Amino acid sequence: MTTASDQQHPIPVIIDCDTGIDDALALLLAVRHPRLDLRAVTCVAGNTDVAGVVRNTLTVLERAGAPDVPVARGAERPLIEGVRTARHVHGADGMGDLGLPAPTR
Repeated sequence: MTTASDQQHPIPVIIDCDTGIDDALALLLAVRHPRLDLRAVTCVAGNTDVAGVVRNTLTVLERAGAPDVPVARGAERPLIEGVRTARHVHGADGMGDLGLPAPTR
């Protein structure tokens, strides 16, 4: 049951992701949802390499109107397994090779 006080206090969240197409949508939702307070995003390699994930995350946050959300670069590879990207699904840049402009930060 949702109460009036729940709507006044958004839920603070930190998202850990490998920003590709799917995580870009999750970030957009988190930024725009009135009940969520996106506090930070951490990035790990996955859909593309970690540098690409950070770039994608910054780009999505800027485009969503949340350029000041802190972003932290995390692991470049899984702790146990080898690196496996999803380029066959998310493209070489992790964002469907859309050619989005580079973020300003």
